[in-house]
Amino acid sequence: MRWRRLKWSLLQELALEALVNFLLKFELPPEAFADYLAGILQDNLPEDQADCAQTLAHKCALNELDAVAKVNNVLADIGLNMEKVQNYAKFHEATALTQKYMQREPDTVTRIDELLADDGVSIETLMRDRLAEKLDYIERIDRLITIAESRRNASLREIDRRRAVLGEALRRSVQEIEDGQFEVIEPTAAEGKNAA
Repeated sequence: MRWRRLKWSLLQELALEALVNFLLKFELPPEAFADYLAGILQDNLPEDQADCAQTLAHKCALNELDAVAKVNNVLADIGLNMEKVQNYAKFHEATALTQKYMQREPDTVTRIDELLADDGVSIETLMRDRLAEKLDYIERIDRLITIAESRRNASLREIDRRRAVLGEALRRSVQEIEDGQFEVIEPTAAEGKNAA
């Protein structure tokens, strides 16, 4: 069962990776970028300006020059740039959508199914391409599953064989007892007094 669970989790992981990679092709919605950027700004703006992080992020997402310049300065101070933040936000959004898709949230499933259909692919097609990279690993897991099942089956056969042998021995013992002659032994007078 452990090997089967490992194989299943590997296949799930491959499907997740394939779907995330597929979703990375699409443009990030400005509101998703703004929300991600707001989280970064909130942690890195001076305390007196932290409340306006959401507003600044939305203005930056709309390409307002003053907001873009201020955000670039904040990002430069922490070793980031706008392109990196966009890539991180895109990956974060793709991962979140993939998780919702795997949890079968109706709106997300509909949205992703439409994107897949528009691109002429299916989740199985995406997974097939990723599966080719891990096929050796999956085949090894399958061999281990087969070995484990063979061991289990051999153990169960041995248990059944031993039960049959023990059962036959018990039946012979019972038969010998039944076939034997019993005689009733009367208690002696001394034993009768001790019993009383």
